[in-house]
This record gives sequence, C-alpha cells and structure tokens, in this order.
Amino acid sequence: MAEPRSWTVIGAGPAGLLSARRLAAAGHSVTVLEAEGHVGGRVSRVRVDGLDMDAGAESFATRGGYVERLVEELGLTDRLVAPTGGPAWIVGPDRAYPMPAAGWLGIPTRSLAPDVIRALGLGGALRAAVEPWLPRELVAPDAMLGEVARRRLGDRAVERLMAPVARGIFSRPVDELRVDAAAGGLAAEITERGLIRAAGHRRANAPAGSAVLGLDGGVATLTDALAADARAKGVSIVTGAAVSSLMRVDQGWRLWTEAGRYDADAVVVASSRPAAAALVPQVERAPDKQVALVTLSLDAPELDSHPRGSGVLAIDGVTRAKALTHATAKWRWVAREAPRRHLVRLSYSLETAEDLAPFALADASRLLGVPLKDSQVRDLVQVVWHDASPTRAGDREPVPGIHLVGAAAGFSGLAAIVDDDQRSTLGA
Repeated sequence: MAEPRSWTVIGAGPAGLLSARRLAAAGHSVTVLEAEGHVGGRVSRVRVDGLDMDAGAESFATRGGYVERLVEELGLTDRLVAPTGGPAWIVGPDRAYPMPAAGWLGIPTRSLAPDVIRALGLGGALRAAVEPWLPRELVAPDAMLGEVARRRLGDRAVERLMAPVARGIFSRPVDELRVDAAAGGLAAEITERGLIRAAGHRRANAPAGSAVLGLDGGVATLTDALAADARAKGVSIVTGAAVSSLMRVDQGWRLWTEAGRYDADAVVVASSRPAAAALVPQVERAPDKQVALVTLSLDAPELDSHPRGSGVLAIDGVTRAKALTHATAKWRWVAREAPRRHLVRLSYSLETAEDLAPFALADASRLLGVPLKDSQVRDLVQVVWHDASPTRAGDREPVPGIHLVGAAAGFSGLAAIVDDDQRSTLGA
C-alpha cells in the first residue's frame, strides 16, 4: 500500500465520489470540494410538481455490468428497475416510426426486418443489408462514425436511424462522433467483422434484458449511497465550495474557494472538461457547449395510451429538442409517484444558456404527436449542464500530482465512469 497522503477531489459527481472512496479505502486523507450545494453533479435531483426527479442521467447502460456490480456493492440491488412503455420512436419531418427492435446505436442488425423496412423503405433496407458482404476496411479509432457508416450502410440508414440516436445520446452529430468515443474498441471490431456484425456482437454480448436500467426513486439514489459510503470511509465532503484557483506550493497543491484555502499532496479533478481546463492550463480545452433538460408535468389524459412509447428521438431540424423521454411511460416508479399526470423531459443542445420554456410545450406536442395546451402544464423546470459528450481521453495526469477522472478525462455516462474507476490504481 502506498504511503498515506492528503488528497483533494474537485467535484462530488459520480467520478469524484468514486475516486474519493477509493482513496480513503487505501488509507489516504480525502476532502471533496463541490461547487453546488449538494452532491451528485449530473446525477442529482430536481423537484418537479412536488416529485423528486433525476436532474441529469435517468438511466445507465448495462454493458459490462459495471454499474450493476457497484449497485450490488452499495446494497441497492432491490431498487434496480427496467424501463417500460414500449420502444422509443423517431420523428422526422414528414413521418414517425418506432426504433427497430434489433439494433445497436441505431445500426440495424436485422436489416430486412419489417420495422427496419418501415423506417428506411425497402431501398434503404436493401442498401444496408449488403453491408456484411462489403470488403473489410481498416477503421481508425479517430475515424468519424457517420463517415464509416455512410460508406457501409448508406445515407438513409445513417440519417433516419443512427443520426438521431447519436444526437440524442451523445449530443453530437454522428458525423462528428469518433468511432471509439461512441464505444471503446469499436473501430477494431468493425475492422475485423464489418459494421453490422460488430453491432450484432455488441448487442449479443450485452446482459440479458434491457440495454439500460434505472433505480426506483431515480439514479440519484446511487450518488446518495456513494456519498454516504465515502463519508463512512472518512471522506470529508464540502458543498458550496467552488474552486477558483489551483497552484503549486512546495511539493503539494493549494486550492482556493470563497470559504478559504485547502492544501493537499495531490488533487483529483472530477469536474466538467471546461472547468478542468480553467483550473489546469495543461488540460486540452473542449468546446463549452451546454445541454438543457426541460421537464414538464402535464394534465394530459390523451397521453395515457403512451402514443410514442417510452420516448422520442428527433431528426435534426424537426424541433429544437433533440429528444423526449415520457417518464411516466418509461418508469413505473414515476407513474406510481405521479398518478393522473404525465412527466415528460425534453433534451436540448445549446451553444449558450437560454430560457427554453417558450419552446418546450410545442416541441413536446410535435414529438408526441398530440396537441397540448398551455392550460395543461402543471409545472415546468429547466436545468442546464456542461455538455459531457465522450471525447478522446488525453493525458490522465497532465501535471504530476493532478489526476483527471470522469468528464475531465473525456469519459461520459455512468457505465464508462464506473468501469474506469474499477480499473483504476489511483492511490494504490
């Protein structure tokens, strides 16, 4: 075991809390500084019409079983829940269709299935179906997924299936999404198997059941448990303590907040990428785009039939919103806690923060295919986050004694963050 040291962790989201409890378990002294007045970061809560809803992530990918193992470790297994409400839909300029059942990241793994033909038309489905017989090609990890897919599947499959999925999940156009940022190791699999067989292999090797899971009461339950476990291991968590500067002092580091200074032998940066770059100039800057989530509580019995399943992905240009989640259709716990009303959440990508309330109801109506009126809105709440789309992870220790984790290191999503922590030797 390494000699005990003092560590300061910047950020009390999942990545920061995971690092803090790991360091404390290894015998180190750990303080976590969180700018907000609560823990959780993007995995925290927001109150909508009297109900605590997830303010950010409302589910997690089951790939690898990483998050499920953490859930079990924290004693939350009995709270695991699968989504309901039927498949997501895609809404285009002149048509709407369910997401094909057999697919992965929008890549149709059974290209001539009826739901794929419905989405792509017979011509588009036939074009995609020839992909397994195309010559193999060397795909670089930094290649753009859209470019590779257009060559192999054709434009229609990309525009009608893959592009709305990429925009909804990663907040990136599919033509600006690197292959291995979408899924680690995918480039090598496409090189070996081709695109459809690589997608089929990924789908077949996912855990049985849903590709995503949630927690009864919201995914923020996980960060609450992480914070409690970290405190039980001796971690000090200070909220409302935004770090304004970070400087080298002798063999350690000094951090300044409005409440005063903190000294440490080493620092973990678990903030957003733009915040990390502001504190550590050696961190490569990323565009500071933002993601807004607008949650509506509606008196809308016309939504009782769940007309668009669990939610909707929008083709670019249809609405300002890129996606909508029908929370009361998707999660039984939300329907249980919010009887006789409907909770829907719209996702937006923004260059700068703005009030989206004037657009939200019209966007929800367009995506759900049901006219909704202002008088049906019981509550509307907007939250804004720095975009945490996956990027190529750079130097994990840009300066000796400064360690990057989570979004600061280019990771996105609970599965990727928990997997990275489970592989970590930080503090050992």
